[in-house]
Amino acid sequence: MIHYLMDVSWILYRGYFTAKAVWDEYPEIHFLCKKITSLLERKDVILHLCIDGCNVKGKNLLTEQYKSGRHQEGSYNVYLGLSAFIHLLNNKRIKIYFNNNYEADELIFTLSRILDGRKKILSGDKDLFQAITDEVFIDNGNNEVITLESYKHDYKDKFFEIAPDKLPLYRAIIGDPSDCLKPVVARFPHKLAAKLVNDFNYNGNLFSIEDIRSLSSDYTSSDKKWIDKLICSYELLKLNFDIMKLNVITDNITDNEYDFPIVEFSDFLKSKILKLNTL
Repeated sequence: MIHYLMDVSWILYRGYFTAKAVWDEYPEIHFLCKKITSLLERKDVILHLCIDGCNVKGKNLLTEQYKSGRHQEGSYNVYLGLSAFIHLLNNKRIKIYFNNNYEADELIFTLSRILDGRKKILSGDKDLFQAITDEVFIDNGNNEVITLESYKHDYKDKFFEIAPDKLPLYRAIIGDPSDCLKPVVARFPHKLAAKLVNDFNYNGNLFSIEDIRSLSSDYTSSDKKWIDKLICSYELLKLNFDIMKLNVITDNITDNEYDFPIVEFSDFLKSKILKLNTL
């Protein structure tokens, strides 16, 4: 059995831009149906649909800049048909996860840690690279499946051989333009950030100021100047790390209804959704 963990928001946005030239009516829902159909053709698949909450407490409230680059296409709302889609869906092999206080990547990370067996994440969100293990891999939609081995081989230069679970530390230091997060120190050397992270005995927590000083005690004088700047901006480092680090959610993520206004679909689109229930 293999668990597919789908970032529904990512699929909807991708579907809108991919299918809007083909379908006038809710192209993202047509795309979602097509994707689900292709996955459920395999009988050993359980599909977990993870949906962004609308009142995320934490990430996007920590800083107004976080993911501020994400926007809708004009006034079009890719979530408009999602509630109607869910109400029509009734397949025991499809499970819905939604909590108004959490993003889809947090739900996916949680499932990647609590489900048994192989897990394949369907998302282009780089935040989820930290979930990669020998049993968790990622399909980023670019004809690339990232396993632990392929990550070590294909991303060793980009991430300087940093283990996946340590990536939140590294990205907290250097920032992430895709999430509109500024680096803690402007132009901080990426190789130095990687060295600091690789030298740290990571246990899931941010290194302290004392840890940073101890780790860098034998660094060059030039590197130590950068380290001093990092320490001076430690509060921003903590903020960035809290944003980048995904944690296992202990709140309920299964019994929360995605209860938003239901739009009316055409009979044709309804039939496509209802067909999913037979797979």
